Amino acid sequence: MKSGKSPVAIVLGGTNPHIELINQLKKRGYFVILADYLENPPARSAADLHDRASTLDQDAILKLAQDHNAQLVISACVDQANITACYVAEKLGLTRPYSYQTAQAITNKGIMKQVMSEYHIPTTKYYYLGNGEELPSFNLRYPVMVKPADSCAASGVKKASNANELAQFLQDAKKISRTGRTVVEEFFEGTEVSAYCFVQDGVANVIMVSERLSVIEGDAQVLKCYATVTPPAISDSAMAKLRKASTDIANAFKLDNTPLHVQAIINGDDISIIEFAPRVGGGISYRTIRENTGFDIISATIDSYLQKRVALSYHDITCYQCVDIIYGEPNIFDHITGVDELVKDGVIEAFHYHKTKGMPLSNDRASAGRIGAFIVKGGTRGEVGEKVSLAMSRLEAFSKDGKPILRKDLYFKP
Repeated sequence: MKSGKSPVAIVLGGTNPHIELINQLKKRGYFVILADYLENPPARSAADLHDRASTLDQDAILKLAQDHNAQLVISACVDQANITACYVAEKLGLTRPYSYQTAQAITNKGIMKQVMSEYHIPTTKYYYLGNGEELPSFNLRYPVMVKPADSCAASGVKKASNANELAQFLQDAKKISRTGRTVVEEFFEGTEVSAYCFVQDGVANVIMVSERLSVIEGDAQVLKCYATVTPPAISDSAMAKLRKASTDIANAFKLDNTPLHVQAIINGDDISIIEFAPRVGGGISYRTIRENTGFDIISATIDSYLQKRVALSYHDITCYQCVDIIYGEPNIFDHITGVDELVKDGVIEAFHYHKTKGMPLSNDRASAGRIGAFIVKGGTRGEVGEKVSLAMSRLEAFSKDGKPILRKDLYFKP
């Protein structure tokens, strides 16, 4: 298939949210090329053309853009792909939401912590270690979180309760980090939330906030988010502090006309920022934001990349909503049963796949074990929980050899 006279857009990463990104780009008249090293990523069928270049290979993506005379190179919700998009855009003189230098800095968890400390943005004590650098005299309270400085999402993030675990997890994090750099930070107890913002004229407008439910499990201490619930039960004071911190982050990095995803821990009226990224949140948050507030953050992201001013219009949420992420046991995924009946019966609103038939499932990182996610709505948090429980009792996932593999223990329980 050829682009003809249509402008060419290259989308970096075949994740589920990029199906919506691709569809919107096509409605705007673009011929869309998907770059993803996987043979059959979820967004492949939506694109006009699929190229198996890695989104981390900046020179390969640059050549792909040159070969097809691309007018836009974009990623909506993949941290490391954002770096590549900005790199290629700068090389070719294309529009982008921020510079390559900013993209590099804001996806580095160590630089994040340094900037937050400098601008007095609430966050926990930390160490930022260079490649081969050892911990100085340890002055943090256990437990501590250990992170690769530049990995995607929660890859390699582990919770250490003692010196032995800390030493092991640091070695693991160094292997995952592209630069060998790591972050060790104190753990802050409380409710984890995601703030979905759009920055305009120096203000991070908080469009929606969701509670994020996670577990840390297995010998590898993998951090797995299994549900988000909107709205979260947090105080007005904490919300005000979250809004201020989000704006302070935007100003510290000189961000404007761009989405901003901020993750924080709330404990009473106190907050601690975990990390942030100038992009759309992961999973299907783009859909829940649109359904709950009327704001189309994917469309806004396209305008941001094109350096077009976004028209900010959104409203308060009117119901409770849960996105429940389902996981599978390690195997080769084949199919799910029960989805159509649950939608027909009004138990779930929709189901979105993170894996396609034939893709492997593993426990080594959270995203590797995710099969999909479903949306549930209700008038109360309790009603939402009842619907999620019913859905989980009727869903089943199967491996290539017909074995049931759905994790029935991991779901939202109010």
